[in-house]
Amino acid sequence: MTRRRAKSLFVVFAILLAVCLVAAFVNFTYPFSIKGNIYSYSNFVDNLKLGEDVSSGLRIVYRADLPEYELESNYENLNQSTIQGLKEIVQGQGFKDVTVTSNSNKQIIVQVGNILDESDQAEIESLIGNPAKITFSLNSDGSNPFAEARDVEFVEVQTQVSGITYYFVKVQFKQTSIAKIAEATNEGGTLYIKLGDTSIGQMELSDTTLSEGYLDIYSEDFVDEATANTYANRIRTGMLELELTQLEIATITPSYGAGSNIMLAIAMVIFMLAGFAFLIWRYKHLGWLACFNLLFFVTIGLFLLQSIPLVHINLAGLIAMLLCLILAVDTLMNIFERAKHHYNSDVKLYVALRMAQKETLVRSFVINVTFMVAGFICLFMPSMQIQSFGWVAFVLPFVSLFTSLVLMRLFIKIYLALNNEDGKKCNFHKGGKDA
Repeated sequence: MTRRRAKSLFVVFAILLAVCLVAAFVNFTYPFSIKGNIYSYSNFVDNLKLGEDVSSGLRIVYRADLPEYELESNYENLNQSTIQGLKEIVQGQGFKDVTVTSNSNKQIIVQVGNILDESDQAEIESLIGNPAKITFSLNSDGSNPFAEARDVEFVEVQTQVSGITYYFVKVQFKQTSIAKIAEATNEGGTLYIKLGDTSIGQMELSDTTLSEGYLDIYSEDFVDEATANTYANRIRTGMLELELTQLEIATITPSYGAGSNIMLAIAMVIFMLAGFAFLIWRYKHLGWLACFNLLFFVTIGLFLLQSIPLVHINLAGLIAMLLCLILAVDTLMNIFERAKHHYNSDVKLYVALRMAQKETLVRSFVINVTFMVAGFICLFMPSMQIQSFGWVAFVLPFVSLFTSLVLMRLFIKIYLALNNEDGKKCNFHKGGKDA
């Protein structure tokens, strides 16, 4: 490999690492909207599903009643549809750690993890706290509605630009309801729209397109896209199959204190920085290369852990993450120490590094696979603490094998194209001297 190609590859990997770090640790809002909806990117760390012992959560209990027009035999199917709908609504607002279950008392329990502050709790409460059904009526008090939430097919937020940007909520009615709605409104009049007991707009029927099966709802309350989205989500909540009545709402505090996840994250960062400093002091250029490699290990590991739905990180899982990081560092140090030994025995630098990689291959493979097997066994234990440890111990050694035995081999090859003789740049010394 030529020096020019080696430098180019280093630049490519540096850019790739920068992208990985942004994806792992940075949140941002997309500078554009899709069908009038603003979307935000949530990083890998925020998407980690934390256990209740290290993260605050919110618990809401509903009584789930069957609507008058439905048969009792349909309850189970409607219950599952309602559970899925609640989960999608909350996750759509960026709260990924959502558990929705039901019990034999016809109650639905929603638990949302990773509640970071009071604004998060307030957002969830406004979203699903007290589901309200939308009604369309020709009477100002909302009585005798000609269309209700069950007549709605879907809801979305759209924009209209006319000098000033207006936000409105588009409601599409079901095909089976369009004829009924057209017949009820064919004499015109004023249309009143209510969300629960709250009026969200009124308009003359001559200005609507009800006969075409949709309705654009404008309101002075829709001051921005986020507010319009809030109303749209409340309408979606009211469209759920069962009638939900809130019975209880409570905050779930973590077992180890409200700031435990932050303190543990700080401890992990301090440990990593201390490890990086040691590697750089011990191996100079190779130490920098090891830090480069370990950052890939961290970002790829976080991506996998937040991508697997069954993974919840509690205290045991965080301990497993720390152990796996130590394992990854140990694997790299073992390569460098063997290379130092060979170089001190008057072997050229590139030969010493290649010999070290071959000699440590089996040891690294055995240790990581052993850790993976132990993690796999923990997955079948009944305790969530042990399962959390098991998932991390099962997933991260895969990443460690890839980064230490594949990526590191490539990085060393690139480095040797730039420096294949001067061991002092790696803190290696001929004749047995060990700095």
